[in-house]
Amino acid sequence: MRPKSFADGIVLSILTVMLLAATADVPAAVLTSSVTIPVAGIVNGLPESVSLSGSVTIVSRLSSDPLLGEAMRNRLTIKLVNVSGVGMTSGRSYVATGENTMMRLGSISDQFGVMFPFYRNTAAGPMAARSAMVSITLKVDLLSGAIGGATASISTPRLGG
Repeated sequence: MRPKSFADGIVLSILTVMLLAATADVPAAVLTSSVTIPVAGIVNGLPESVSLSGSVTIVSRLSSDPLLGEAMRNRLTIKLVNVSGVGMTSGRSYVATGENTMMRLGSISDQFGVMFPFYRNTAAGPMAARSAMVSITLKVDLLSGAIGGATASISTPRLGG
């Protein structure tokens, strides 16, 4: 009788380990996609209005955790690439730089704005940086995570009020 209870104990231990392993947390699936699109526009203000153009790279990391019942989340990284321009009065050279990461709820269509600095293309330029608004419209396939389309434009930031 003793060998049978010993064997039963081993079988019970193995089943317990298997059940615990089967119910362990399953990591959330992450679907990554990226796109680089053109961006252009005019930022009005003092000392002059500036026409800027270049590209924006958007990286989308769509994730969800079905075990927790959480909504889809989209971690977006927005990066300006070779964005430059000229002052519309002086003809001076300007550059815009930066990268921004944000978390958004997963959606097939999303519109949002991101602020980036721009300044005269001189050694002292960053000390007198101004802000530009990059407005983005993004379409994401929630099943594959692929970016289905995106547009972007540069404009003067709107002051809250």
